Amino acid sequence: MPSSPFIPQSPCPVCGQKEAIVASRRDRRGEPLLTVCCPHCGLFRNDPLPTSDELRRFHAAEYRESYKGVRTPKARNLYRSARLARHRLEQIGRRLPARARILDVGSGSGEWLAALAAAGHQVSGVEPDPHYGEYARQQYGVSVETAGILDLERPEGSLDVITLFHVLEHLPDPLAVLAKFRGWLRPGGLLIVEVPNTNCVHQNPAGRFHAAHVIGFTRESLDHALRAGGWERMELSLGSQERNLLAIARKPAAESAPPPPGAPPPPPLLTSPATLWRYYLRPATYLRFLARMAQFTAEWLAVRRGVTPRAVLDPAQNSNRKTS
Repeated sequence: MPSSPFIPQSPCPVCGQKEAIVASRRDRRGEPLLTVCCPHCGLFRNDPLPTSDELRRFHAAEYRESYKGVRTPKARNLYRSARLARHRLEQIGRRLPARARILDVGSGSGEWLAALAAAGHQVSGVEPDPHYGEYARQQYGVSVETAGILDLERPEGSLDVITLFHVLEHLPDPLAVLAKFRGWLRPGGLLIVEVPNTNCVHQNPAGRFHAAHVIGFTRESLDHALRAGGWERMELSLGSQERNLLAIARKPAAESAPPPPGAPPPPPLLTSPATLWRYYLRPATYLRFLARMAQFTAEWLAVRRGVTPRAVLDPAQNSNRKTS
């Protein structure tokens, strides 16, 4: 696998670097997909990046089916989404202002919006897939706009918090999106972002890249993108088994110049035979597999018992169900 500098079709969308390192020539299904890594900021990206029109069509009609094999939400996925929403509220709920005006970008089936609304926040969402957006509106009564994220508009300073979980990696120009979001927040407003950690050593190297994730973030490149976009980064943490990156950033009270370049990032994890062998020889690989099987089994059993997403989101409902 070559690791010498390579000239991609377009420069890095975060730092503008024109050279790159080839990270992989195949996606996780073995299909041709060229993925490159920026040696300056550590950002991975597909080359070439898709156009805005291609992205709109893909996310409105193809993404759910190609990524999860579904057109409408499945019971097991809804149960998992509800559990994740509760976990996120426990994790970051204390950072949110009281009765915050919150926009969730890429709101999916709506469990996170429902959890926020139950906590007293004023919520709205945007979801490009019409089936998932309709499910959220019907099941939880939340306001979800069916629209492409690139087409979204909000009044200046109209929001306290914007959340986007596993969305930024789908967008080919993250700095433009982050700048748009900054305008919608009041001074001091919060941006909460979660993305996959592309440099995770616990992820199978052969399964890290696919066409839906047009951008791949590392800790260094996400930090660089936030700071270059004019955000005051408050927190940047790794999730369980370092699979995801969670960042909390604040809109500063006054505009400031982008920071100078930082130190070069660590070398990217390239998809090579040696990297694959290290992955398969690591005991954590098999412990993670067992943990995932246990999770899938627990989800299947919960769905078979009739545990609904609402019961997961509302502990009181769950308690009443057990005692009835």
